[in-house]
Amino acid sequence: MSSTTTLNPAAKRAAALLIALGQCRLDIEDLLASLVSDDLARPTVCIGWSVRDQIGHIIEATEMLSKGLEEAAVGSTEGVLRPQEMAKAMQASAIERVALLPVSRLMAEYHRAAERLLDLLESRDPQAWEEDVPHPYLGTCQAVQFAGFALLDWMIHPWDIRTALEQTPRIRADHAALLVPGLINLLPKRLDASRARGLRGRFRYQIEQENDPATLITSLDVVLVKNVATIEKEVAETIPADLTFKGRAGDLALAMLGRKGISKVVLPGPGNEYWLPRWGWLWISL
Repeated sequence: MSSTTTLNPAAKRAAALLIALGQCRLDIEDLLASLVSDDLARPTVCIGWSVRDQIGHIIEATEMLSKGLEEAAVGSTEGVLRPQEMAKAMQASAIERVALLPVSRLMAEYHRAAERLLDLLESRDPQAWEEDVPHPYLGTCQAVQFAGFALLDWMIHPWDIRTALEQTPRIRADHAALLVPGLINLLPKRLDASRARGLRGRFRYQIEQENDPATLITSLDVVLVKNVATIEKEVAETIPADLTFKGRAGDLALAMLGRKGISKVVLPGPGNEYWLPRWGWLWISL
């Protein structure tokens, strides 16, 4: 690539995601190396998932992303949008594959899967991050989203495991700042249209600077009209929102992923009484 070539926004985002993924990989490998056999059966905050199951999910999700990237490389770019099937199918597969594996095998399986995915991501042409890649559950996505999906799994599931181990983990602010905009932009793919019938609303996410709550990193609106959700960026505050979520990226990430109560990040407003009871069931869980 010429030194005068200007990277597009997707390439710039991908470069930051790759740095974060390298850091997460080291953290996961350190975490797995610290486990003993008895740790694997510990329950986690995800109901029905043990530490072992969480590790299986990380491996399974990592392999699925690699498969999508490899299929796209040989010309397959059609994905299927069926998010309602994703959580159940991946949980069953992940639990089955690791049911009898010792810690050493779990470490080896993760190392192999992570190596494969990072090789595919790191070798990608910097100008090709906007290209379409098939996802078996979320339709056709940009390649950069695959790096974001990896960060999602590599960030939140180690948090789940460390919580189960009573280590009181913290979400890295820089990783969360990369992840939260992606989670928001994913909401239109996760809308349960059967539950959205007749509903109209505007829902605002305001991401605070880590050490300066008065300064916003970004503001994104999710707009629901006619069973379709769309994203609008940096909307003027003179346009009212039915719900406004505001907080540091780490707190927003934990709330959006169900690890922290939504009431911790929602601002008081006249629409809260109507929308808060409905908010959770509008979106298909991942």
